[in-house]
Amino acid sequence: MDDDMKINALERPYDEENFGIPARWEPEHVGRRLVKAFMTLDRLPRARGPREPGGHWPRHAVEWADRLAQAELSDAEKRTREAAQNFTVLRPSAAEIAEMESAFDWLRELRAVDSGMALVTSLWALRTARRKSVRRLCTEKKWAPHTFYRKRAKALAYLADLLNSRNAPVF
Repeated sequence: MDDDMKINALERPYDEENFGIPARWEPEHVGRRLVKAFMTLDRLPRARGPREPGGHWPRHAVEWADRLAQAELSDAEKRTREAAQNFTVLRPSAAEIAEMESAFDWLRELRAVDSGMALVTSLWALRTARRKSVRRLCTEKKWAPHTFYRKRAKALAYLADLLNSRNAPVF
């Protein structure tokens, strides 16, 4: 996501070192935890079933003609190809999965109170976790950005108050 497309601080990738863990639940921290929950969900192994399109042939040795063709590629294409070959997914730990499940429980409880706030908050967290444009989401759903962010802020404040009233441990 481009810097000019960011509307607020919650749309940055989550960085625990810079934010730290507050003593009590705050709306911004709840938002960061929801984003991290969707990032953890993306790192989980995919369900068994048909493979995703492309790449069904087994890997084979690269021949000299292939190396010559690769030498003619531009630098950007070489970097993309190397990144695809060196891509490793780090699986989440049990603690990260437990935190993800508890964050999804918060969304489930929010849905029981106000399904619209739950929808806005979950779509915002999902788009932010995948580094997609929230403005584009508002355009696709024909939502006013001001109303979208007001509902999201209200939902995060509600969740923070709910967690503080339960004396839930901050993680």
